[in-house]
Amino acid sequence: MSPETELNILSLEDSLSDFEIIRERLLDEGFKMNLLRVEKESEFVRSLQNAKWDVILADFRLPGFDAFAALRFSREICPDVPFVCVSGSIGEETAIELIKSGAVDYVLKDRLARLPFAINRALDGAKDKKARSLADEALKERVDELQRFHDLTVSRELRMIELKKEVNALLGKSGEREKYKIVE
Repeated sequence: MSPETELNILSLEDSLSDFEIIRERLLDEGFKMNLLRVEKESEFVRSLQNAKWDVILADFRLPGFDAFAALRFSREICPDVPFVCVSGSIGEETAIELIKSGAVDYVLKDRLARLPFAINRALDGAKDKKARSLADEALKERVDELQRFHDLTVSRELRMIELKKEVNALLGKSGEREKYKIVE
């Protein structure tokens, strides 16, 4: 991520002190950002719906809410935004399940030095995914265009064969020799 780029980061974090530590870590690493902290499910969903985010950082355990639920909402509302779990304690199996469910990474709060790397990797992955999606879309459009051209050409050729058969039939009725040789 270039130093001039200002990121819009949504942080789902119930601990103000943890949020401040995360914010300071990112500032120390040179991130320019708009960082919004929410802690309730309703605030999180509203924020997903009402703003454009570059990345989502989510604590795993929140009152009445967890990272799996947050991930489901983010996949439903803004599926292209990378989701990184930032948690104080998360077991390896839980982390693997989060990744399988669509999170791009997880960072333990006692290892926040990894967070800038995780964010940059998530952003690079999202950029690559978007580029692949655009390329796939362009390829599909081109294939559709070629298919239409093919259908038009084949249709035209079939019509020409039918016309040649009609000419041959008319010539045959008038006693003249067929003009076109048709191979079927």
